[in-house]
Parts: sequence; C-alpha cells; structure tokens
Amino acid sequence: MPTYKLTYFNAKARAETARFIFAVAGQEYEDNRLKREEWPELRKTMPFGQVPLLEIDGKPLAHSGAINRTLARRFKLYGDNESEAAEIDQVCECLVDLGLAMRNYFHEKDVARKENILKELLETEATKHFKFLLNLLEANDGGNGFYVGNRLSLADLDAATYLTDMVARVPGLKVTEPKLLAHVNRILETPALSQWLKKRPQTPF
Repeated sequence: MPTYKLTYFNAKARAETARFIFAVAGQEYEDNRLKREEWPELRKTMPFGQVPLLEIDGKPLAHSGAINRTLARRFKLYGDNESEAAEIDQVCECLVDLGLAMRNYFHEKDVARKENILKELLETEATKHFKFLLNLLEANDGGNGFYVGNRLSLADLDAATYLTDMVARVPGLKVTEPKLLAHVNRILETPALSQWLKKRPQTPF
C-alpha cells in the first residue's frame, strides 16, 4: 500500500482540501504540521520553496491543485469520465479565482490599500464569484445535490473548505446564498468529514 505524508503549517488554508480527501477516503497519512521556526531551513529543500507538499512513497509533489487532483483521481473523487473531470476542474478554478481575490487582502501591508481591497472584495469580487459558484451548482440537479454528477467529488470538498475556512478569514465576508450554504452543510455532514471536523487541530485559520 502507498504511504502518504502531507506537509504544511499548523493551519487549514491550502492543505485542508487534501485532508478532507484523506478523511473521505478513509486513508491513513502523516499529517506533518510545521512549526514556523522550522520553515526557513526546510524551505530550501522544497521543490518550489513552498508548501503544501505531498510525498507518495517518498516522492514529492508540490502545489495544492496538483496534490488535490492526484488524490481525487486515486480515491475516485474526480468524476466518472473526462467530461465530469472537466466540470470538477471548472469549479475548482473558480474557487482559485476567489482565493486569489482574498489573498490580495491577506497579503497587503499598507493600511489604506488593504481597506480598499477589502471594500472591493466585499462589494464586488466575492459577490461575483459566489454567483458563479451558485450557477455551477444549480446547473447540476437544480443545486440540490452535488456540483458534478450524483456523488461527492473534489469540487464539493474544495468548495466546502473555501466557503467556510477561507471566507471566515475576511472581516465582514459571509456566504448568504441559501443553496451554497445548504450545499456546504450537506458536505460537512458527510460522516467521515464530520468525524474529521471533530478531531482536527483547532487553528486560527
């Protein structure tokens, strides 16, 4: 059996979708949570100087998108055919765009610019991407099931992490669309995920 080691900080952020996949798959893995003081030296050994990093039988794989898709394929969470895989990618890429808009806020140091970014995010960017996500959800069974097909996929897990953990980091930003909220709740109530949420380390983000 393959062995898996996921390296990231003691945070949810860009590693939590992979942890969700492992939970749903019932797959054991090493959840290697770095201390901040370890990072400067360890960073020199990383393929792209960043985390998360997944090691499968010791072979490293960087970038959260590549990690998530690799795991989704392995654990049958990537659709039943190429068309469904493409639809899953479409949802995930929409979430990436939302994440980039939020990242600009997280990383900005100048107070005035940060306030302007937050205003734009709350009034325009987030609303726009929430609407895109709603349209994608409603396109499949009216939005009352999953994003793609008739079973859980990477698209659902990625949306659940972004629309809870990531959105919560932005002051004043909330998901208010009922169907998006209902979808997130359905996913998080999946027994395996519910168990993970109860036992995962409590972190600020």
